[in-house]
Order: sequence, then C-alpha cells, then structure tokens
Amino acid sequence: MPDLPQLPPEVVTDLVLRALRLEAPVCNISAVCSIWHSIVVRHLAEVLILRDDDNMVRVLCRALKHNKLDVALDIVSKTGSLDESEEALVLVAQSGQADLVRCLLHAPRHAAQADCLDGRALIRAAQYDRTEVVRMLLDIPQHAALADCQDGRALMLAAQNGHTEVVRMLLDAPLHASHANSRNGLALVLAAQNGHTEVVCKLLGAQQHAANADCQDGGALVLAASKGQIEVVRMLLAAPHHAAHADCQDGLALVLAAKEGHMEHTAKMGEHFC
Repeated sequence: MPDLPQLPPEVVTDLVLRALRLEAPVCNISAVCSIWHSIVVRHLAEVLILRDDDNMVRVLCRALKHNKLDVALDIVSKTGSLDESEEALVLVAQSGQADLVRCLLHAPRHAAQADCLDGRALIRAAQYDRTEVVRMLLDIPQHAALADCQDGRALMLAAQNGHTEVVRMLLDAPLHASHANSRNGLALVLAAQNGHTEVVCKLLGAQQHAANADCQDGGALVLAASKGQIEVVRMLLAAPHHAAHADCQDGLALVLAAKEGHMEHTAKMGEHFC
C-alpha cells in the first residue's frame, strides 16, 4: 500500500473518509486513486484505526450495500469488541451472507452468539427470507437462536412476507419452536391479509399450538376478504377446528368484500351464514 503521509494531510483525510464511505476519490491522479483502491479493496480494516469506536457497523453496512464482500469479510474478522460483533451479526444475517455469519459466530476473539440481542439476527434473517442463515442460527450447538424469541416476532415477519420455508423451520425447531398462535394469531392474520396460502396452511395445520382460524374475532377473515384473497377465505371458513365465522364482527368481512367488489367472496361467505 502506498505511504499515506507522503500526501498532503487534507488529501489523506479526504481519502480515508471516502474510503470509509466507499466513494471514489474526487481527482483522477493515479497515485491518489491507487491509495484509495488499496484502502477500499484490501486495507480498509487497517484504516479503521482512524475512526471513532462507533463507525465499524456503519462502514460494514455500506460495504454490504455496495456488495464489497471482501471488505466486509475483512471488517468482521477484525471486530474490536463483543458489541461490534453482535451488531455486525444482525447486519450480515439480514444481508444473507452465510460466510460472514459463520465468521462472526466462530471468530477466535469476540465471537457473536446466535441468540444475542434477544434474537435480532434471527428476526432479520427470517424477515428477509435468508433460509441458510436462519438454519445456521437455529442449529449452532451453543447459544442457538430461539425460534420463539420476542414472542414469535421472527414467525410473524416471515409469515407476513410469505416465506414458507422459514415459517416451517421456525415451527419445527426442536427447542423453543415458534407457536403458530402466538400474539393471538397475528402471524395468521398477516399471512391471510397478504394471500400467502401456503403459510396459512402451515399455521392452521401446525402439530402443536396451531393458529385458530377465528383468532382476533375473525380478523384474518376480515382482512383476507377485504383484500380479495378468495383461497384464504375458503381455508379459514373450512378450517376443521375453530373455523372463522362468516358473520364475525357483525358481518364486517361480508361488508368489506362487497364494498371492494369481491363478489365471489360475498357468495362464498353467504353460504356460511346461518
């Protein structure tokens, strides 16, 4: 790497700041560009000694955003504290970079634990459908993430976004499995609203703690009907246990379906009125 002090101090400062932001230098002088490239591609972690203690996570976030995975790997391999490792784990779990997650979990110093920060890494991975990372966090032998952390928040976000495989892993976790009926069936309500039929099926059919189709006074049916999710409406009305009632909330589901022009829903729910 070229010797930074050979350049004027203001140039050095600008280069370091731009390297931390992963921005190109303002001039095209070959020596300056060479220094910037060396910082960003190979030596960014060494330059971080010039930063404040709270900059590492922000720099890692930018590295991931710009797909600078070699830089990101260099950063996570040299985290300076356990707090930094834990924050970094949340970021790389969200990005789905399994190699970076593995590096942080098995680092010789300041290794992050999969269940740190009340399971935030698992929650982010579940939200963004990072199945490999979810599996890694749940299966690590020590300090594994708890599938039901934060009262099932990971399941709620996975269900809301239709991530069927993640939902299955959370429900089937050998220890601390998520409950499909946690938060009074909120995962079912969100999946129904967005028309995620496979997720709805898994939540209703869970071996233990299955979601009730009539949870939240038929909230799932009301939202599914209002959004035109006909297949979900059928599933909720036909559930073998705790089926949704077509006349729940004073017939609100029927009213909303008719208002939105979902006549097939109106007819289907009309069949279930006594």
